[in-house]
Amino acid sequence: MKKFSYDLFENRKDLIEQDNSGSNGRVYHAPNGTYPSITNLLYEIVSKPGIQAWRNRVGHEKAQRISTKASIRGTKIHNVIEKYLRGEEDYLQGVAPEHIELVKLAIPQIDEKIDNIRGIELPLWSDALKTAGTTDLIAEYEGELAVIDWKTATYIKKEEYILSYILQGTAYSRMIYEMYGVIPKKVVLCMLIRFDENKYNPLMDTDVLVDWRVFNPLDYIHKLKDVCDAYHFKMS
Repeated sequence: MKKFSYDLFENRKDLIEQDNSGSNGRVYHAPNGTYPSITNLLYEIVSKPGIQAWRNRVGHEKAQRISTKASIRGTKIHNVIEKYLRGEEDYLQGVAPEHIELVKLAIPQIDEKIDNIRGIELPLWSDALKTAGTTDLIAEYEGELAVIDWKTATYIKKEEYILSYILQGTAYSRMIYEMYGVIPKKVVLCMLIRFDENKYNPLMDTDVLVDWRVFNPLDYIHKLKDVCDAYHFKMS
């Protein structure tokens, strides 16, 4: 088990409070205002039309089953990786075999690519974008500071299908710059894939895959600003 180096951003995380009590979804109470979750913001402006069209196409009952299963899978795998990064020796305890297989495939790659952890489940906010959120991981990825998010999937996704993920990472990059004065060089999406037997599998010889995607947040900051402005205009 790798012993990671830690140089944590800790001095401002207690200034923000997550609030899940409202009817309009999660918000965060930051020093200069109450801001919507970046996840909810991006869903409302970027993801919602496509998701609603998919639900109408497959049927709402089936769509709910698929969404619930995906959410449970994502949460369980995310929790295992978080425990591993925190150095908990029993990180695989109680984990289902199908999840263990995927995590064990990812761990050697995580060990090779990631170190100098700056934040795990770190709450962040941006006064410029008027949004907030909690990022999975801030660490060095192949030697450069990065925002890293863990995602699960059942197929290899095209870039246009993961735009909200990229913008989410870009938002976290902006928040880190505002709060801590450093600029992450990369947004990294680690896609942990267990292929659905009913979907196209281009590899054919494996059931599981860890797909790393790397983006430059500066390429997406203007798009993110437009999306945030559209959300605030809509909600006003």
